Amino acid sequence: MKDLTAIFLTVNKVPKKWAKYHREVVSEALGDTPVISITKEPSDWGTNIIQEGEIRASNVYREMLRGAKLATSAYIAVVEDDTLYYKDHFKCRPELDTFGYNINRAGLFTWGKPTYFWTLRVVNSTMIAPREQLIKALEERFEKYPDGMSSGLAGELGRKNIEERLKVDVQKMTCFKTPIAVVSFGHVFSMDSRQQNHRKRMGLIRAFDIPHWGKASELVKHFV
Repeated sequence: MKDLTAIFLTVNKVPKKWAKYHREVVSEALGDTPVISITKEPSDWGTNIIQEGEIRASNVYREMLRGAKLATSAYIAVVEDDTLYYKDHFKCRPELDTFGYNINRAGLFTWGKPTYFWTLRVVNSTMIAPREQLIKALEERFEKYPDGMSSGLAGELGRKNIEERLKVDVQKMTCFKTPIAVVSFGHVFSMDSRQQNHRKRMGLIRAFDIPHWGKASELVKHFV
């Protein structure tokens, strides 16, 4: 997948054992896809750059922009440190003016009874985007908000309600589904206070066992 670069984002708060397992799984899914790792601590995964500034939602987008400018491929895939991917996810290629999001995303909390669940929402961890359009859209945001956006406005690219409130160009967005779900973990190291306090709710569609990933009760054991 030479037309794709994976931008891996982490603030190095997740458990070390999980980080090792996550890298093994994601590396297998990516194959020979180039990786730019943007981390708080030095890393030997691909091309590494160290994150700048405080940990806040707006800086996720600032770091994404740094990574996109460093890459040279036509497309960018965002990889987050609490999300597991199967190789089919990285095969999506939206149009060169459109941001793509995989909506076959199973959630899995690290607390309570281990259960997969689905919510219909686009999130950065499943985004595959044209690199040049990503740079253009993010530069417009930071030109307008050089000190960063408030947490309520630091939303995904292509979300019309967010971009209209920011008063920036509304980007095209499309959703796709892969046969094997992406799995996103909910945990106390998240920037989301609902996860920190175990108050985030599951979606109504739930399962204990899903294709490829197996039993939720076994998969969650890696996040320790």
